[in-house]
Amino acid sequence: MLIGLGVMIVSFILVGVLAIWGVKYTRRHIHEDRKKKFAAAKYLLLLGIVVAVGYIIFAKKFSHNIDLVMSWILLASGCFFASGLAFFIGYYHEKENSK
Repeated sequence: MLIGLGVMIVSFILVGVLAIWGVKYTRRHIHEDRKKKFAAAKYLLLLGIVVAVGYIIFAKKFSHNIDLVMSWILLASGCFFASGLAFFIGYYHEKENSK
């Protein structure tokens, strides 16, 4: 029970760290070209897809440990959220400067 709770707390912390990293990276490279500006969003999206595909493939093996499965889903959706956050910061800045 405590191990599953610890894994979930670690997943929350990891999602927060990834979101902060994505935002800082995007804001640091906000005035550069699109490839560099959206790199953090691309890497976070790729990480989210890999974690989600891993969940789909290996979820049956871990069905007895619901805490692990929930933290896996949390990590995948958190990566998608962090990717969207980093993308929309860059997109909004690009849209504001094009006016």
